Amino acid sequence: MDTKKRLHIIRNYDTAPYHMDGNRIEPAWLFRTGKMKWRYGELTIVADFTPKVRPDGPRIQIFDLFETNAYCFVFYTISEYKGEKMKPFMALYDKKQNLFYPHANLVSSYAYLSVEKGRRLMKTSVPGSLYAIKEAVDLAGKDGFEMIKEDDNPVLLRYACE
Repeated sequence: MDTKKRLHIIRNYDTAPYHMDGNRIEPAWLFRTGKMKWRYGELTIVADFTPKVRPDGPRIQIFDLFETNAYCFVFYTISEYKGEKMKPFMALYDKKQNLFYPHANLVSSYAYLSVEKGRRLMKTSVPGSLYAIKEAVDLAGKDGFEMIKEDDNPVLLRYACE
């Protein structure tokens, strides 16, 4: 089945995203998270809606997945990372080379086009495309964005994938 037509389903605190195949739900991926996997009994949400972490370490939560024929982008958070709560990350799996990058960034020679530090990319119905929202002030006057003014609305950038 063409990966561009797959619907992925991710249950909260699960490490196995599923996809729809005809009238069936089948596992799409299995992520080995070891001791960072949430256990059902650990799920206590505190007043600010962040999960309470067990004393023996942080936990990982996969919240989105975007798949093309060549790559799988996985968006996840770690409940506590270097003192920061619910730290977002993006992982990348290169299917052709069978390589996995757990903390990936999309880096451009133009720094203002890079997507770093787990900033979430969005998917839409446009095949092979990911989108990011950038503040106009970050793009104003830059190469290719001369028409943007600092007080314009946020800008939607499209990243095309194989």
